[in-house]
Amino acid sequence: MDNSCDSSLPWHVLQVQSGQEEYVKEYMTQNIPGLTLFLPKRIILERRRGKLAKTVKSLFPGYLFFTGILESKGIARLHKTSFFKKVLRNDKQEYAVVPAGEMDFLFSLTCGGDTVDVSEAAFDENDRIRVIAGPLKEMEFSIIKVDRRRQRVTATIEFFNEFREITLSYDVIEKC
Repeated sequence: MDNSCDSSLPWHVLQVQSGQEEYVKEYMTQNIPGLTLFLPKRIILERRRGKLAKTVKSLFPGYLFFTGILESKGIARLHKTSFFKKVLRNDKQEYAVVPAGEMDFLFSLTCGGDTVDVSEAAFDENDRIRVIAGPLKEMEFSIIKVDRRRQRVTATIEFFNEFREITLSYDVIEKC
């Protein structure tokens, strides 16, 4: 049964070395059975020699989500990689559970996959951004910064009881 997008399950968070999320995910898949892993990524437009190129990066660098039972044997195996730091815990020293609403939001951003795609946007006569399609359409209200040259927007989201900034890309379609 695929439960990769089931927010009713208790989802937890691993902290790993930034940039090594994919390695830890692959290691866990091969060495720790019974876990479902979720590594949300984003497609970013980057300029290389004057041309825009798409690059895939982690949405939350240094974090990997999982559901299932991670026993002490699994933690011991994780410590064999130098990239594992810790499992986030609550005040009672239990694995912290990501609220279901926040996981729903993440799953809606990634459209049931693991990658946040580039949104389509346009600018109105007052040079305000208007998102036409894509994941940013749901987040239009929380956009705090627009970088027109790099075609990126920064938005704030509440995640784990903190406000976090995420940067996503957009394609300019037309001027409204």
